[in-house]
Amino acid sequence: MTLLSLSVLSIAQERSVSGSVKDASGEPLPGAVVKVKGLSLGAVADFEGKFLMTVPTEATDLVVSLIGYKTQEVSIGNQSIFNFTLEEDAKQLEEVVVTGYSTIDRKKLTGSVSTVSAASIEQVPIASFDQVLQGQTPGLYVNAGSGQPGASATILIRGVGSLGGGNDPLIILDGVPIEADQFATLNANDFESVNTLKDAQATAQYGSRGSNGVIVITTKKGTTGKPKVTYRYLMGASQASEWGVELMDTDEALSYEEMIQNGPGWTLSPNNPGRPTEEEIWDPNNSAYGGIRQLAGNIASNPRTADEILTALKGVNTNWRDIVTQTAPMESHELNISGGNEQTRYYVSGNYFSQEGIAIGSGLERGTLRFNVDNEVSQYFRTGISTNLGYSKSNFIASEGLSTWNPFVLAAMNKPYVPVRSEVTGDYAYGAFTGRNPIEIIDNYTENKEEKKVVGSFYAEAEPLDGLKAKTRVGLDYRESVYKYITSPLAPALSAEGGSYDYRNRTNLLYNFVNTLDYSRTFNEVHDVSVTVGTEFIKQAYQGFNWVGYGLNAKLPDTPAAIPDANSANPPEVSGFQRYNSLMSYFGFLNYSYNGKYNFSSTFRRDGSSKFGANNRWANFWSVGGSWNVSDEDFLSNSSVVSLLRLKMSYGTVGNQDASNLAIGPYESFGLFGANSSYIGQGGIEPSTIANPDLKWEVSNKFNLGIDFGLFNDRISGTVEVYNDVTTDLFIPVQLSATSGFTSLQMNAGSMRNRGIELQLNTDNLEIEDFRWSTSLNFSYNKNEILDLGQVDQYESGTYLIKEGLPFGSHFVVGWAGVNPANGQPLYTDADGNVTTEFSNANARADFGTYLPPITGGITNTFSYKGLELSVFFSYQLGHTLFNNQSFFLENPGTAYNQSVGMLNMWQQPGDVTDIPLAGYNRQFTSRDLEKGDFLRLRNVMLSYNLPKTLLDKVKIAGAKVHVQAQNLYTWTQFTGFDPEIGNNIAQFQYPMPRTFTAGIDLSF
Repeated sequence: MTLLSLSVLSIAQERSVSGSVKDASGEPLPGAVVKVKGLSLGAVADFEGKFLMTVPTEATDLVVSLIGYKTQEVSIGNQSIFNFTLEEDAKQLEEVVVTGYSTIDRKKLTGSVSTVSAASIEQVPIASFDQVLQGQTPGLYVNAGSGQPGASATILIRGVGSLGGGNDPLIILDGVPIEADQFATLNANDFESVNTLKDAQATAQYGSRGSNGVIVITTKKGTTGKPKVTYRYLMGASQASEWGVELMDTDEALSYEEMIQNGPGWTLSPNNPGRPTEEEIWDPNNSAYGGIRQLAGNIASNPRTADEILTALKGVNTNWRDIVTQTAPMESHELNISGGNEQTRYYVSGNYFSQEGIAIGSGLERGTLRFNVDNEVSQYFRTGISTNLGYSKSNFIASEGLSTWNPFVLAAMNKPYVPVRSEVTGDYAYGAFTGRNPIEIIDNYTENKEEKKVVGSFYAEAEPLDGLKAKTRVGLDYRESVYKYITSPLAPALSAEGGSYDYRNRTNLLYNFVNTLDYSRTFNEVHDVSVTVGTEFIKQAYQGFNWVGYGLNAKLPDTPAAIPDANSANPPEVSGFQRYNSLMSYFGFLNYSYNGKYNFSSTFRRDGSSKFGANNRWANFWSVGGSWNVSDEDFLSNSSVVSLLRLKMSYGTVGNQDASNLAIGPYESFGLFGANSSYIGQGGIEPSTIANPDLKWEVSNKFNLGIDFGLFNDRISGTVEVYNDVTTDLFIPVQLSATSGFTSLQMNAGSMRNRGIELQLNTDNLEIEDFRWSTSLNFSYNKNEILDLGQVDQYESGTYLIKEGLPFGSHFVVGWAGVNPANGQPLYTDADGNVTTEFSNANARADFGTYLPPITGGITNTFSYKGLELSVFFSYQLGHTLFNNQSFFLENPGTAYNQSVGMLNMWQQPGDVTDIPLAGYNRQFTSRDLEKGDFLRLRNVMLSYNLPKTLLDKVKIAGAKVHVQAQNLYTWTQFTGFDPEIGNNIAQFQYPMPRTFTAGIDLSF
């Protein structure tokens, strides 16, 4: 009887509620979550948006939520049927922040995290996603460096934090750490969000890998509901942008040569007292006129006399820039399918992308396939898989930078009176200074890379108790890259060995295992507590194989079969390497929130790395942070002005164990030996690396203070943050005595600081009926300073000086003081700033600024009217100087290169006021070659139109958008190099950024 009474009582204490969830247009919203407030009871809306659940009689409120829509809360009372209509809320998409190991409500966030949404990513048609981030996030410096399709950019978060180690941020893709410079095989349109973690509270969860910041990429997931199919097609073309320097045409080049009395323009000039006769020119034993004979021999009229040759040269005006560049087509097809039911959700996408480069012969072809599946095995157990398969093939120009294999070098330096091919023989024509022809290189040299990449992860999550979750994740990042460098044997000017076939194979395998135990619970409806503990193991293997052969068989295609056997005069060369490293970690996170107003977070992580010796293999990293949602206080909660006010602060330590280009390799703490040595003709081994068992982690101490604000119902909203990051125990190459047998040793010494301010501002400027204008801008200022170098006073690194008190990347050159108008001689400054006529490297100074811009940012204006939308995005970099190495060659009278038209203003007689000294002066690298690198770039303009639903319903299409856009449309700058956006501090004929135009259509079914 007692048991029966209890059963009847239990039934009496519960009742059923049901209903539906729809959007404003009446469409069902499958996947919407309906919960009892304060309890874990809930239900998920089905395909028709309907739900049914049982609630206890003491339940008071229902809460319904769905990502992308405003959450609703209603009182239950005596009602049993609820029909919800949810309003869209784009801002709500940004309220949940993914940090890699977990997600957190932005309202409770205590760290510094900036988000770039899928909408911003999809807008930019670029092969490498890192370039999409340019100007989008405060504190994030992205510099493309090269216009080569698929080329990776330089990425820095809050400045340079290491001298001898790596400065690349850690990249996490769906929980898997991936290589920071290998994005050509990833489709950015698969990304749901990109979160940039900047301060210690956000990055300390990654411990020794978080010093340079973390970029967390989350890919798109399936949602409950009927399958949704989207197709996107893009087509377009790229063009070479204008170069910052104007080069001489043939008339100007010949006049200039006559002015400086050097070159064919002077040799053949009637004003030359020593003008050669026809007999002298064509005397095969007279080497002084060999270049003249070569030029004349290329011209079909077969000129003989000096007058005839000069007239013929004036008839040739080769625009070498147009010769090596092209209007480059691009095309992209993308198909996505997503959907699912209450148990399984899926997202599948495929993409084909093809883009030729503006440099003839360069380009990228890529195919990607992604599938993400999440499965609710039961109410208490979930699994999921995320996989990306990618293949790409890139064709490169022969060289970037200062090399006579670089077509842009030849295009700038070759004289305009040199034809591309001889009009007589049809052979390649050569300039006087290199003996190289860019078209010959393009026709007879191949450099390409084929890459296969797999990034995948699998997780299993169990919830044995209410609020307790155990999760295991296994991740993999695998890349195989095959590089081929082939020089044809039919081009003896390019290869004295009869052609070469250079094959290089690189494989990188990284896998990680993460196990976490998470407990979260709300006490008394106001105390939210979550605790996470876990372990992680990472292992990475990197290996390479090189094979090069010479004297190719010209009758065979570009395959290894063209290489002769080992008995040839130039036998094949073989080499290779293998490197391994691993990381073991233990970590814990604590988050506490009181009533959503007062939030506290702390992180602890202990890492052990195989890169360091036993003395310093393990290190601890930690952080603490807090935030206060002031706008939730009674004195502000009803304010008509302040809709959001949040204060946050954090402090902690993170580390750096990685290094770009393996500057700190996996065996740096060990003494290594190599076999590439001999003594008195006998082979042997010798020490190749000196051991440093005391080498340890670089450690960054990070402080962050921020304010999130919203005014007038968030019509004006944003974030202001200030930070101070100090990195200690820097990796520094300490010079050793020559008697040691080594040049330097990597050691820990010194410190460096980055401090600055960041602003993110979003405004809804105007909203009148169907018209809306909104603006989003960001601004960053970073001040870098080297505080201490330990036992090292200073040292040079390339063209800049590393010294206490200076910012990283400070140019170190002799000062330029102009030209003496009396005699045309160059003037310099000594170490004290006094003007002198003597050039000496001992007078070099480092007060000419740094190549890293202290100020960066971007601004986007979006205008919309009904289905029409126009987006205009600018990015900028300010406050830095660049070393224009191009001007050294293009403003140099002592060379046979083509010159800038500015050289026509050269000093010629006393009283001339000019910045170009007299002809024949000894050109030196000075501050004259430093130029302001400031630029404002119209990065992207996009015009799109969403076709009206009334029209689409007739053809059974859910949505259609047509769009046109332009990328890198115009750049405002005083820099005279090819492009102010270079990957390092020296402008030396790098592949310039192209201007790209595209048109496309997006369809959904």
